[in-house]
Amino acid sequence: MLSKIRANIWPWPKKYLAVLATASTVALFVIAGEAAGWFRLLEWATLDQLFRLRPPEPADERILVVEINESDIANVGQWPMPDLVLAQLIENIRAKSPAAIGLDLYRDLSVGSGYERLVEVMKTTSNLFGVEKIVGTKVAPPPILQDNDRVAIADLATDADGKIRRALLSVEDESGPPKLGLGVVLALKYLEAKNIALEVANQEKSHLRLGQAVFVPLTGNEGTYQTEDIGGYQILMNYRGLREKFSSVSMTEVLENTVKPELVSGRIVLIGSTAKSLNDYFFTPYSSNLSKKQPRMAGVFVHANLTSQIVSAALDGRPLLRAWMHPIQRLWIVVWSSIGAMGSWMLLDITKSRKKIIGLGGVAIAITIGGSALTVLCYIAFLFGWLIPIVTPLVALAASAVIATNCYQIWELKQANEQLTDYSRTLEQRVEERTAELKLAKIVADSANHAKSEFLANMSHELRTPLNGILGYAQILERYPSLGAKELEGIRVIHQCGSHLLTLINDILDLSKIEARKLELYPTGFNFPTFLTGVAEICRIKAEQKGIQFTSPELSGLPPGIEADEKRLRQVLINLLGNAIKFTDTGGVTFSVNLLENYPKAKDLESISTVKIRFQIEDTGIGMTQEQQEKIFLPFEQVGESSRMAEGTGLGLAISKKIVNLMGSQLEVKSQLQEGSIFWFDVELSIATDWLQQNTAGTKGEIVGVKGKKPTVIIVDDLRENRVLLREVLESIGFAVLEASNGGEGLELATQHQPDLIITDLNVPVIDGFELMGKIRSNSQLKETPIIVSSASVFDRDKQKSFQAGADEFLPKPVQVEDLLKMLQKHLQLEWIYEEKSASVAQKDSTIAEELINSSTIMVPPNRAELEQLYDLTMMGNLQGIEMACLDLEQKDSVYVPFARELQKYANSFALDKIEKFIEQYLEKSA
Repeated sequence: MLSKIRANIWPWPKKYLAVLATASTVALFVIAGEAAGWFRLLEWATLDQLFRLRPPEPADERILVVEINESDIANVGQWPMPDLVLAQLIENIRAKSPAAIGLDLYRDLSVGSGYERLVEVMKTTSNLFGVEKIVGTKVAPPPILQDNDRVAIADLATDADGKIRRALLSVEDESGPPKLGLGVVLALKYLEAKNIALEVANQEKSHLRLGQAVFVPLTGNEGTYQTEDIGGYQILMNYRGLREKFSSVSMTEVLENTVKPELVSGRIVLIGSTAKSLNDYFFTPYSSNLSKKQPRMAGVFVHANLTSQIVSAALDGRPLLRAWMHPIQRLWIVVWSSIGAMGSWMLLDITKSRKKIIGLGGVAIAITIGGSALTVLCYIAFLFGWLIPIVTPLVALAASAVIATNCYQIWELKQANEQLTDYSRTLEQRVEERTAELKLAKIVADSANHAKSEFLANMSHELRTPLNGILGYAQILERYPSLGAKELEGIRVIHQCGSHLLTLINDILDLSKIEARKLELYPTGFNFPTFLTGVAEICRIKAEQKGIQFTSPELSGLPPGIEADEKRLRQVLINLLGNAIKFTDTGGVTFSVNLLENYPKAKDLESISTVKIRFQIEDTGIGMTQEQQEKIFLPFEQVGESSRMAEGTGLGLAISKKIVNLMGSQLEVKSQLQEGSIFWFDVELSIATDWLQQNTAGTKGEIVGVKGKKPTVIIVDDLRENRVLLREVLESIGFAVLEASNGGEGLELATQHQPDLIITDLNVPVIDGFELMGKIRSNSQLKETPIIVSSASVFDRDKQKSFQAGADEFLPKPVQVEDLLKMLQKHLQLEWIYEEKSASVAQKDSTIAEELINSSTIMVPPNRAELEQLYDLTMMGNLQGIEMACLDLEQKDSVYVPFARELQKYANSFALDKIEKFIEQYLEKSA
């Protein structure tokens, strides 16, 4: 036993040890490569692509750039521009009240005339700042600005590939205190007017707070940077964008004083060169190595981006770009290396369990999906201000996935060899293991069947709940004496359609009954011609909606009553007719019911006890191939166009075939593609002799009250509409009704009022129906109280559980009023009060049997003269005359009633063409 357990458990550590070893080894190599700088250029290129793919931001209206382009230099006539021109430029800008002016021009010596004026202008313009260069080759600032401490550094920090991705906020100067960058100085001056000043947030870590922003300096221990890369106080550049993200004017426009004041007033103004000949340009993330469409960026716009970054972060909370620390980045690499190794191993395991083979191609697709997820995640993080490595984890993901795939295949090969060896040595043990596997598979299958049953139960419950209201109120409304004929007919149509929908729901449940071999037939006697007419009329409506012809069965010669499971026979016929109509677009559907030739004619039917009848449905639809015919009787199989498949579940034919088999017959099919199909089955049925008594029983009239004491009933249901439905039914006939929305409230009401009967749902809050019944049966005062369970759950197990809990009756939803009244009469020994009938109604009741008999006979037309008169009225379009003639026929002889009513139906729908064809067929027979 111990060796068997060891054999089952030991492969798992060995198996996942390979995954762990692969993930950790790959991660170590990638981390080493990252530390050596192997992936630096790729990570930078990825960061550049993120900048290009980022959604465009609006232009920063707080910054104005005064460009000095080639045309401006040509207008001035020399470079550097004379002091007099520069003084005029500054004066014109100053006159429009800017918040700060940044002079991104090196100006340590006088040029041309006007030096004294320039000095005076610089001295008196308190918000003017000049630049100097202190890194590398130094360039001195304008002396007068240096004396007034209004100088910033113009130095920019470039990466190893020459691009600017970092901002130099300040740098230590050997000659004095730290020097601030031009963008920093301008931003601080602008924010000073808004009472926002720089504060120390964390002295130890050099974190600085400015308004809503907290600045965290680069230390060389984050991103792709090392300690030797960092000098001064640096942060990552979070560019707003290219030149178009800032308002700009030319120097000539400023000198000519054509710039609108509102374009300058209150803004930060940067003066700098954009002339190609001066070569004050730098590579940025927008400078693609693969395309020349995005050239280098002028230095003045680099400073504008930094100024905008600081101001936007302080005022608007715009994210500052930050990178992860190296330890976190390395953990990130380990995570994705583990995902690659474990993911590929699990993918191979899953496909193996499903008996599929996946190679490196499938793993490559999985790597692509994982890499895409990684990229999207990093892109979203970038939008929120975090720079997360993409290349290194992607390399770790791909490498570990490929290596793990190879390891898995090697492991599989070893496992196969070990299993083969073990199988040859211990065949008996393998048989035992296989037996255990089969038991486990059976448990899994039973679990799946249980899950399916649970699904069907829940579906049935959810659908029956609204149907309870529809059918319940239809039954209530049918009892209203004030309804007219048309209103009553409409209510009956609603009731009929709701009942048909309920039948469809039951059809779904039939599948589980068929699979469990619990589906049974319950034959009863019923009027056969009336039954066929009802089925035909349901399907005729569908056919007319599609504009195709529907031919009803000829009823002459058929027995007036038969014994069969009326519900199941109707289910089969409606399914077959519905399919025929659904798959027929032109032509029509013919429904025929015939006695087989080896049985007596109609006049001899009274001398026999059984008949063999063929039910046949023929259509001119799309037809089927032989291959499709072999599949149509399988559950959930559908053939034809996808648009038609959406109309059904694929269960109808499977259920119909099983029902026909239970009837002792076979459902046959013959079909030709694009020509149509024929479905038929021959079934032997007993002739019913008591169908008339069954259909005419219980004609005492509508129940309107209860004799004697008024019974008290408590209704427990969490849905108000269900309670209202039962209350209206019961109160209308004299019951006293109490309502409870949960089991606890129902128990309390029962204890207080001692009801005559309780009606409860099973799924109610606080305490459910089962617990409620248990508490009632354990109560000495209530234990004899009859309990009716009314539930939308109709599975046998719920019924049995209800009876075990103490229920006396089980009333499925939708509630049938007649069934409810029978249960109340049985358990409360009630004597009903029936509605008194008028003499005409009583006379009508006395002729019910006669009408039922007439409805089962053949449709008898009038004589030829009357047919010709009706035909003439049709040709003239005289619908009123046709209706009057039909009334005369009904009064003349009851044998003409079926013919007259059929004709009236066509007249009511103004179908003159159908009236014409209907009369012509009888004229031809009488010729």
